[in-house]
Amino acid sequence: MEYMALWFILGIIFMLLWTTKGIKGWVKAAVIVYYIVLSYVFISRKEAIYAEYHTLPVPEQFWDNNSAWVESMLGFFFVPFLIVLLFNYYGWFKAARGTAQKFWIALSIVPAGVVYACLFFIFSMYGYRP
Repeated sequence: MEYMALWFILGIIFMLLWTTKGIKGWVKAAVIVYYIVLSYVFISRKEAIYAEYHTLPVPEQFWDNNSAWVESMLGFFFVPFLIVLLFNYYGWFKAARGTAQKFWIALSIVPAGVVYACLFFIFSMYGYRP
């Protein structure tokens, strides 16, 4: 349950990738493998940090290392996600016929950006420091 937010984020990325028509199958498979390996590395290191500092009271060094680890992984998770998202929007905008369709596609960037920011915030909470 501890990594439920991570699995949720990965599910959204995989569904977005799966529905993208302009990307070849081998590229989709490579991105999926990238995210699976990245998730394994992220969880392994996070658990190692937890095991190393699993004492009461929790030392300050735990919070520093945990926060630094999560911050360093944010870009690896969210920059490729943003690239896939922008690739989708470019394809949709290019395929749109008429000004009305282009307007609605452009307008839908706002809620997509809000969802992206929320997912970014949720992932960054793995590095929360009280």
